[in-house]
Amino acid sequence: MSRTAVLAARLALVAIAATGAYAQSVSVYQTTPDLLEAMSHRKALHFSARPESAANLPVITIDDAQRFQEIDGFGASLTDSAAWLFAKKLTPAQTDAAFKLLFARKGGIAINFLRQPIGSSDLAVTFYSYDDLCQQSAKACTTPAGLSDPNLEHFSLAHDQEYILPMLRKALAVNSGIHVMITPWSPPGWMKTSGSMLGSNPETKEPSHLRPEFYNAFAQYFVKTIQGYQAAGVPVWAMSVQNEPLYAPPTYSGTKMEAAEQAAFLGNALAPALAAAHLSPKVMAYDHNWNRPDYPETVLNDPKAGALVAGTAWHHYEGDPSVMTKNHAEFPRKDQWVTESSGGAWQKGNVLAEEAGELIAVTRNWARSYVLWALATDQNHGPFVGGCDTCRGLVTIDLSDAAHPRVKPEVDYYVLGHASKFLLPGAVRIASDEPAGTQIKDVAFRNPDGTIVLYALNAGAASQQFRISFHGKAVATTIPAGSVATFTWKQ
Repeated sequence: MSRTAVLAARLALVAIAATGAYAQSVSVYQTTPDLLEAMSHRKALHFSARPESAANLPVITIDDAQRFQEIDGFGASLTDSAAWLFAKKLTPAQTDAAFKLLFARKGGIAINFLRQPIGSSDLAVTFYSYDDLCQQSAKACTTPAGLSDPNLEHFSLAHDQEYILPMLRKALAVNSGIHVMITPWSPPGWMKTSGSMLGSNPETKEPSHLRPEFYNAFAQYFVKTIQGYQAAGVPVWAMSVQNEPLYAPPTYSGTKMEAAEQAAFLGNALAPALAAAHLSPKVMAYDHNWNRPDYPETVLNDPKAGALVAGTAWHHYEGDPSVMTKNHAEFPRKDQWVTESSGGAWQKGNVLAEEAGELIAVTRNWARSYVLWALATDQNHGPFVGGCDTCRGLVTIDLSDAAHPRVKPEVDYYVLGHASKFLLPGAVRIASDEPAGTQIKDVAFRNPDGTIVLYALNAGAASQQFRISFHGKAVATTIPAGSVATFTWKQ
């Protein structure tokens, strides 16, 4: 081949490479605050190796060489109320369609984290545990003095077998990668100082505690629950031992459990019980707000409890997500999860931007999950037996016309969907900056197949132009005011 031909061939290869770089496609999905665009698939963008025309725009630089935590997932709780609505108030075809919206990747948002109350929470049709020794109803009963069941002879999952476990199996049939976490709002009443599942006495406000003589019985309660769920086709991936242990509600199930109590229960009762049963769920400490980091510190610093615990579960109602970065610095081998963050009727203004901003903040602060509260509520934010009467589900099951119930995705659905639909199992957070002088907030991830996912929010009151820079290439784009966009491309 002549030198001229070789040179021509090389120039052709350069041209092909340049064309390929320019043609690298970026898929864009966008949601606006009014939901007129709701995860709408926008026109594709294309990276360019020479983006001179946009050189003066603010820039988000993505660096997939810097990798942080693996992401376990995004989701909510299939509460007793939510499972009851799906099973009892919708037709099977409607439930199938709703579960596709929630759990399928094609045609849905592929949520893959379900935090399951074991026993009643506030969003329940009745009070119940798996070992009641008095008659529960829409009001909590009090166990007669002296009555107990330390060998759990009355233990039964019959309540869950009616509609909760069937709904969990249905969800797993749509998305086999769902992580199921179990959490009690209260032990059975007879295990507690009050004899009731209520968190505190409604008149005296005296909080109820788990009685130390029943620590071993409560540990076996978890063992039996995990074994029963697994036998029913629902593997338990993780657990915590008490929802919001520093809050003792007077109107719904709850228990006061100080950090020293939790450490003693974990180390002296739960750890040996799980080991003897050959069970190894991830055990999360605390499961309460960001404002009390001393609580998980106490548990993690305890030799026995710290050896069992995989990390800390957090809620968003008080404090700031930056506390998780401080916890990570102190306990770098322990993980962080956000396991409850509720939206509801109290939120005003741009709820999309509020919740998307929090999702970005928690994942940038080492959280492996972002889990909202209810998977579904009805048009009256229920059913509920106490507590939150304004909480909003990912979907609302509107029963206003009983003959024609409707399933409506709420703003929370789209906040999660902009992440959950695009992140695959094994995705990790990677480095991305947030452009100075703008209201752009963002977080980036890399899937195991090499796909890059950028979740971005324009929290400002005006549209914002900016560039995305990756591996020396860039693309210019715009996000409308208060809107969320997901950008994905294959490396």
